[in-house]
Amino acid sequence: MIKLNRKPKPQILMQNEKTWSSNLMSAIASHGGYSKIPKEEKEPLINHYKHKDIKSNLFESSRQKCAFCETKPGESGNIEVEHFAPKAIYPNLTFEWSNFLPCCRKCNGSKLDHDTVQEPIINPYNVDPEDFFDYQDVRITAKNNNAIGKLTIDTCGLNSVRLMEPRAKILISLNSYSQSLEDAITNYQNADTAAKKTIRKRKIAESLEIIEKFTQPTEVFSGYCKFYLKTCEPFNMAKKIIEE
Repeated sequence: MIKLNRKPKPQILMQNEKTWSSNLMSAIASHGGYSKIPKEEKEPLINHYKHKDIKSNLFESSRQKCAFCETKPGESGNIEVEHFAPKAIYPNLTFEWSNFLPCCRKCNGSKLDHDTVQEPIINPYNVDPEDFFDYQDVRITAKNNNAIGKLTIDTCGLNSVRLMEPRAKILISLNSYSQSLEDAITNYQNADTAAKKTIRKRKIAESLEIIEKFTQPTEVFSGYCKFYLKTCEPFNMAKKIIEE
């Protein structure tokens, strides 16, 4: 999970949210509750939040990734607009821009109607997840065992097999690049002429460029990759060599 920056509210929402919300709240009052509105009446009332302009704006802010697990469901059409505070409990927030998150169906299904007001979890638009999470091998962990981090992991299923398996594949790649960096550093240190040092330093820079691509916000599991590199000795040593 990485920090996300919310884009300005889409024009379609600015123009219609009050009307949409008013119509929904009127139906709730008429039927005596959100859950009591007949499905055939409720769907047309709430489906406005799925407008293409809203989805496009929201999904762009996460680079088409799920805000929680950092997979790219957008590539398969399985990315959805998630209500951080569930609309079933807080229908007044059904069309609230700040309550929308881009989410994959798996995380959405895991979170369900978890009450984030009464039991808060991490919202990556509001706080930096890096302050709350670490990683151990292929598992995400709550930094210093903090409660909100633990609850987020459990609520969204962030250590499910579907996420640990691709993390494991990325870990293999990162370890391979790390070993290559280590070899490149050794070759650089053993260079016996200035010309050789220059050439080998350039190779280190090229290797760094490749491995750092894993941490770009557009990449899946970029938060995991960023954590790995923070504690990767060959990577940090290579950075120092390039900065010399």
